[in-house]
Amino acid sequence: MTRRPYRDLVIFARGGGWGRDREIDGHDPVVVIRGTDFAAVRSGRTDAVPRRWEKRTLIAPRRVRPGDVLLEISGGSVARGQTTGRSLFAGPDVLPAFEHPVIPASFCRLVRFDTTLVDPRYAYYGLLDMYLSGRAGDYENQSTGISNFQFERFLDAESLRVPPLDEQRRIAAVLAALDDKVEINDRVVTASEELLRAEFDALAVTGDGEVPVTDLVEFNPRTPPPDPAGAPYVDMAALPTQVAGIRSWSHRPPRGGSRFRDGDTLLARITPCLENGKTGYVDFLGPDRTATGSGEFIVLRARPGVPPQFPYFLARDARFRGHAVQKMAGSSGRQRVNAADAADFRISVPDPRRLAEFGERAGAAFAHTAGLLAESRALEALRDALLPELMSGRQILPAPAPACTSDGTEVAGSSVYE
Repeated sequence: MTRRPYRDLVIFARGGGWGRDREIDGHDPVVVIRGTDFAAVRSGRTDAVPRRWEKRTLIAPRRVRPGDVLLEISGGSVARGQTTGRSLFAGPDVLPAFEHPVIPASFCRLVRFDTTLVDPRYAYYGLLDMYLSGRAGDYENQSTGISNFQFERFLDAESLRVPPLDEQRRIAAVLAALDDKVEINDRVVTASEELLRAEFDALAVTGDGEVPVTDLVEFNPRTPPPDPAGAPYVDMAALPTQVAGIRSWSHRPPRGGSRFRDGDTLLARITPCLENGKTGYVDFLGPDRTATGSGEFIVLRARPGVPPQFPYFLARDARFRGHAVQKMAGSSGRQRVNAADAADFRISVPDPRRLAEFGERAGAAFAHTAGLLAESRALEALRDALLPELMSGRQILPAPAPACTSDGTEVAGSSVYE
């Protein structure tokens, strides 16, 4: 089967920009997608994607079109073992979600493919296979602490199996079906949480007076030690920034750090993780199990009679987060808030009946979203297993059966995929 270097398949590549943070003459508003935004954009969460003003003459050559791919070429994280080379496919649902033209950020590159040779989404899955396999790291170098993806070397050295276009589309369709279901699940999770956040905000006006937040929530509560042979471990990278569910964790013998159990909320206390919204709700352990995590977490737990989800929505509350950020101390770049300072906060006393109703709805919603996230993890694992097999040709999808008329006669040139 023919393999071709990416240089043969790419017809246009252009670096991104960052523009200005305010309106000035000769500049127009744009949406700037960074590598850190890729996952949120796929899930339909677009509010946090930066809106900037870019020089008018630079927008057209950088503007993302349907079928383009954004490739991260600078960044990564050596500490987390994350290379550059992440990518985002600009599918039909991506661009309509934004109110302004979309351009890649300066640490990304816009890549456009020759559609006479390769299906763009198939080419994207080739890039995903490169990233997940670790091959992206082969094209990386270090410069002043930042990892850089050597794009020109990648174009010549990385190749893609290029079967006929109809086979490419079948492969892309199978993989996309899995990804699309994950994205649908993510959108349901996001919408459900947004509704609950609005209801939590409304609780503030249903009570009478204010009390210390510690009347309702414990900060870094006592928790039994975990199994010394090994326990689930959550690192900072696994903590989400916009929704509750923690998608990944590892297992290791406990070596200090935070301790928590199901129903607890983990709040990042160090810059920039606190400002970026890293907060998660623990619901994957099972009864009477203790897990450990980063020492840079503050653990929040509901007092008796308070719904377990209440501390999570408190941790997402803008007023509480602003209070925590203001209480941060330490040297520049390593500031953190301690639990006692974060807990020095007063909150409106919610009406008991409304609080109980909120707890019932939040409990049902979180149970449903936990199921969706478990399904998504299974679908992602299946995609990751299929991806190298399909892209390498070790696994071949059967050709579609020809369409037939009502009397059983084949329709020449027809396909069930057309």
